[in-house]
Amino acid sequence: MTVYSLGLLLASLAALVQAQQPNRPNDLNITQAQSNAYGCSSKACLENLQTFEALDRPIFGDAPFNYDFYATADNFTKSKPGDLLKLQRQNSTLYDITPGSSLWFIQYTSVGVGGQPVPSTGFILLPYLSEASNKTPLISYAHGTIGTAAACAASSSYNGYDYDSWKLLPPHGFAVVATDYAGLGNNYTTHKYGNPVINSEDVYFAVVAARKAFPNVFTTKWASLGHSQGAGAIWGLEENPRVASNQSGEYVGGVAVAPSARLNDLLTAAPLSEGYGFGPLIVNIFQSLNFSIQPPVLTPEAMKRYPLMNALGLCDNSYAGLNFDLPNHGILKPTPEQDKTIHEAYTKFQDQYGAATGRKGYKDFLVIQSHDDEIVNYTATIKAYDFACKKGNIVHLSVYHNLTHDESMAASAPEWLKWLSDRISGVPLANATKCTIQQKTPLYVPSRSGFGLA
Repeated sequence: MTVYSLGLLLASLAALVQAQQPNRPNDLNITQAQSNAYGCSSKACLENLQTFEALDRPIFGDAPFNYDFYATADNFTKSKPGDLLKLQRQNSTLYDITPGSSLWFIQYTSVGVGGQPVPSTGFILLPYLSEASNKTPLISYAHGTIGTAAACAASSSYNGYDYDSWKLLPPHGFAVVATDYAGLGNNYTTHKYGNPVINSEDVYFAVVAARKAFPNVFTTKWASLGHSQGAGAIWGLEENPRVASNQSGEYVGGVAVAPSARLNDLLTAAPLSEGYGFGPLIVNIFQSLNFSIQPPVLTPEAMKRYPLMNALGLCDNSYAGLNFDLPNHGILKPTPEQDKTIHEAYTKFQDQYGAATGRKGYKDFLVIQSHDDEIVNYTATIKAYDFACKKGNIVHLSVYHNLTHDESMAASAPEWLKWLSDRISGVPLANATKCTIQQKTPLYVPSRSGFGLA
């Protein structure tokens, strides 16, 4: 799960507030009458919605929301997983992408809950040149938290929702296919947020569809990369038996940076932080699945506001600020009986849809985690690592220090870029038959007031 630094965004709010743009489904003028209908009757609640929506708009910029493209393709009902439903080249001048590259939107068929086909959207970024002399290596990228409403598609952002992440790949000769995840962009189904098992299907079938979009362009070998929610999806992909087949080519491994892999471990290692407004996202995890146990996460007043997430297309910052005017930011202080229900729901979801829960791992796998990550707790990742290794899977863990959740992606790039290149090139992996942990030592220790020697 990733949330832009709230303090930084609030500090620069005056510069970020933009005019309403009716060409986006989540650029709505929220009236007092609308907010009253959902229990957001206080002046503070309405002002918070307006303030935090203004913080979301820079994430999407001036890129128009392509309603026609995101609509479910006419040929979807007769399709099978991995089929390419739509392919549309984008005007690169409207987007902040790697110079010289070409940007394409794709809609393809993925797999949802119970194995049912679902449409998913995303984008393909082709670099100007490839490192290879003939074919281009492909990386399937999985982004972190952007929201749960259909309006929050990463592909509809002016920069593909890049935060020093996937955009580091094309300059090194990699092509990128990046899923939005089913339910984002296209609204055929609800987005299954924070679900490594289901999200991994979108990451996998994006590759199958990309090969159909551009036959004979990519190398047979491909790899994956993800951050936060996306890193959980990459861990799910590591344990998805599809990667052992040749339908997608030859999968050679993945990198998971700050993985949101095991929900119960994450929420018990660091209880819901009222400062990040994650409560509505946790509710979404269970409601989007119609899960057998619906844990009581929010107060009744906050739950009344919950439908605003979809009604107004609230994304990363907007949902986070939805309950800031409520005591404890709308997070329920559970009774012992409620706490028992919560624990039962979290553990059942983790066992059914989490990663590192006992399933077989198939390919080379690197996990990167900052000891000081404020969103994905270090202890939770260690638990996932220990459990996976105990079950006989091979996981290589690199531990960084003094990095926030969002800093980890770019700061660790020298390691994961080389790791991906080596796997594509067939360089043997050191210690390939056993789990390893490496402590990474920085040249200088990051400091908010300066830099000191490590």
